[in-house]
Amino acid sequence: MLKKSFALGVLAAFAMAPAAFAGDQVQGNVTTTNITSGNVGTGNVTGITNTTTVNQNQSKYRSRFCVPGNQVQGNVTDTAIAAANVGLGNVTGIVNSTNVSQGQYASGCY
Repeated sequence: MLKKSFALGVLAAFAMAPAAFAGDQVQGNVTTTNITSGNVGTGNVTGITNTTTVNQNQSKYRSRFCVPGNQVQGNVTDTAIAAANVGLGNVTGIVNSTNVSQGQYASGCY
């Protein structure tokens, strides 16, 4: 798995110099989710449901002239959930789901 700083650095490099990577396809996604919940008292109920879904697809067709180029995809997903209960009879339920789908296709030269 890529480090977050490395993935962000790669994406930033492509964003700063688009002319240098004119034949390339670049996709990037950064998802940060922070959920905090706290109960103070008696008999509190907290339910947290979080779903993060990322779909990325790339397709490239190269003609017989074979224009060079690369495909680069990056994804960084961070989810932080914190729940605290103070008191009696408090209930906290947490459901978290993170789904990432990435696909690339490039036809070759002929």
